[in-house]
Amino acid sequence: METNQNTHTIELIEHFSVPVEKLFQAWTEEEQLKQWWHPMDDSLENVTNELQEGGAIVYEFQSKDFRVSGNYKEAEMNKKLVYSWDWEFKEGLENENYTLTIEFESEGSGSVLRVKQDGLHSDEAIKPHKDAWEIGLQSLKAHLEKSSGTGENDLTKRDNLKSDEGMNDRSGGYNESPEQAKVGGG
Repeated sequence: METNQNTHTIELIEHFSVPVEKLFQAWTEEEQLKQWWHPMDDSLENVTNELQEGGAIVYEFQSKDFRVSGNYKEAEMNKKLVYSWDWEFKEGLENENYTLTIEFESEGSGSVLRVKQDGLHSDEAIKPHKDAWEIGLQSLKAHLEKSSGTGENDLTKRDNLKSDEGMNDRSGGYNESPEQAKVGGG
């Protein structure tokens, strides 16, 4: 993974072994997003994703502690998405507003994803956001490799907290309940 950290901006580049169309679907389709994207150790409950200029994007989470919303400024299928990325927190954290630019490129039989997040308030904000993106992109990569390796996308095997294989970032490295993961490393 290559990164570029300009002042108040994060840029990441990740290479994938799947065609760009599959990468785009994993980024935009509700059932696939639910498989790999778990910000702040939460799971998606509902997704609104109107892939057109001016279209709404809304991510609602099971905890109801926060949600993400925005609108597309650009939406070019399998190539580029530019949208506002507004985090609204129920309590305890200040709401945050960003702009995301996501570019999808073919690379041989695989693809490249470029993520750019603009609007960070300080240099100190870069590291936690960058770390979260790196975790998310690795989760996306694992999801795509799993689904392309078997030829099918098993929507029921998302959380493997009780097994040794498939340990994910929510487990904190231990076989613990979700409540314990929040305390110990999630």
